[in-house]
Amino acid sequence: YSYDDLMGQPHNLIRHPDMPPEAFKDIWATVGRRRPWSGIVKNRRANGDYYWVEANVTPILDHGKPVGYMSLRFLPTREQVAAGDRHGGSQW
Repeated sequence: YSYDDLMGQPHNLIRHPDMPPEAFKDIWATVGRRRPWSGIVKNRRANGDYYWVEANVTPILDHGKPVGYMSLRFLPTREQVAAGDRHGGSQW
């Protein structure tokens, strides 16, 4: 995706259709409880292909209240990708 493709768009633009909606419900429920979340996620490329990431999402708190989140992505291992494929698009 280009910068212009992504700016102002919802995060789900890059969600791959193989990812179960429950995975994203779990991410936001966990972060909403002020807890970090980690898992293997399949994302969609602009051309329709996909790529896997090890996603880490951590809430940012100000005086105990969530004001945002930090999201770090890493290259997953081959074993993690294989497990994600076996679980229909995610290993969360």
